[in-house]
Amino acid sequence: MRKISFILIAVILMISASACSSRTGNGEAAGTQNGDKTTESPDGGKIEEKKSDGGPKTIVFSTFFPDDFFKDAKKRYEAKHPNITIELKYVETDDAHGEENSEKFIKTTNTALLSGKGPDLIEMDLLPIGNYVNKKLLANMSEMMDKDPSFKREQYFTNILDNVKLNGGVYGMPLNFFTYAFIGNETAIEKSGLKIEDKNWNWSQFADVAKELMKDGNPKNKSALFSTPEYLLNERVKEQYAAFVDPVNRKANFETAAFTGLMKQVKSLFDDQIATEKPVPALFRSESIVSPEYYIRDLKQSEYLSKGYEFTSKLYAKPHAEGQKAGGYFRTYKTIGINEKSSVKEEAWDFLKFMLSDEVQQGPDHAGFPLNKSVYEKRVKELLKVGKVKSDQEMGVLKDKVFDITAKDIQDLDRFLSEAIYPVEFKPSKIEEIIMEEAKSYFKGQKSAEAAAKLIQNRVTTFLNE
Repeated sequence: MRKISFILIAVILMISASACSSRTGNGEAAGTQNGDKTTESPDGGKIEEKKSDGGPKTIVFSTFFPDDFFKDAKKRYEAKHPNITIELKYVETDDAHGEENSEKFIKTTNTALLSGKGPDLIEMDLLPIGNYVNKKLLANMSEMMDKDPSFKREQYFTNILDNVKLNGGVYGMPLNFFTYAFIGNETAIEKSGLKIEDKNWNWSQFADVAKELMKDGNPKNKSALFSTPEYLLNERVKEQYAAFVDPVNRKANFETAAFTGLMKQVKSLFDDQIATEKPVPALFRSESIVSPEYYIRDLKQSEYLSKGYEFTSKLYAKPHAEGQKAGGYFRTYKTIGINEKSSVKEEAWDFLKFMLSDEVQQGPDHAGFPLNKSVYEKRVKELLKVGKVKSDQEMGVLKDKVFDITAKDIQDLDRFLSEAIYPVEFKPSKIEEIIMEEAKSYFKGQKSAEAAAKLIQNRVTTFLNE
């Protein structure tokens, strides 16, 4: 399961993850020569470095994968600040060794930070940020933002900034983010005459809507969701992660009525055939929306299915847990932390701000929505001007198709981005394995929800305190 999760993150979602290696001297790696060069760090990682032009300051920036975005930011920043050197450290890996190298890398990072060493800047996407906050290993960037008059919060998606906090502070700054939504069969919904108030709906209301939609006898509307019980439960947990896992204080909350109620609700969706494991057309599908272009492709592709199966699609908010206020779901991408023990925290913060700037963030090839709102607004404005997005499929019915973009499409997307307030846990984790393994006994009728929840509680608590 962990190997599958790693590949999904590394290949499908293109997640850049953090890497860390021990530093030598003032932070410059051994073997530095004039000009840009790639050398090997003591832990086997790769270092892209440039000799400082006489300046005393070196910022060590650690990521798991090499990334052209970071390489470009390094060159641009060094050109503007000749007394600053940015050392990029990363790990050379492949799919066959990705899980092994990522585990080794996380362990190396933990050891370096706990010893008071490690890099100045760290990409956190694969790292246990909650553990680091608990041990006070990361700088509180909320304090840096408050003290820095050049940082204008209104220039960014503040709904994201406000909801990535741990213990009241921002310890990981996302350069980008994804959002999550349902894409539903608008043709079937309009034909039914149902009015869906998806902004505030919960899962019970979703189930009621699905039952109504499935009443019409249309064989194409046999199910509302395609999933498995264990997978859907895990997705629901990740959408409410803070309610069940407190990584900072190492506490689990699975042996509760909230969690057993969640398990029972998921089971009822499958018992009532609202959700199914059978590969049949579903009225809704869950999507991670990673860019304006991919949003259009995801939305429009249903119009080009085989004759008799085509339909128009619409973006809908994902249902909430009972009692949860309205708001969408998001996950961060390229989340950067600053080492609390760094001797160049001010310079690291300045480079981080530079990576958030219009100058560096521009470009349609960057995955994820930029935290910088003006960059996003310029991007969709240019997209509307072109008015079309080409399919990226190399074969099949969508090959060479061109999708039209409307102002309404962008307005819907704007709303979803601005209303996203619930962070979704996405890192591969032993907790994910535990939930899926132990929940199977309940879904198969072998254990009660309470018994399965107790096992999950005990195993997760043990893991959090290892």
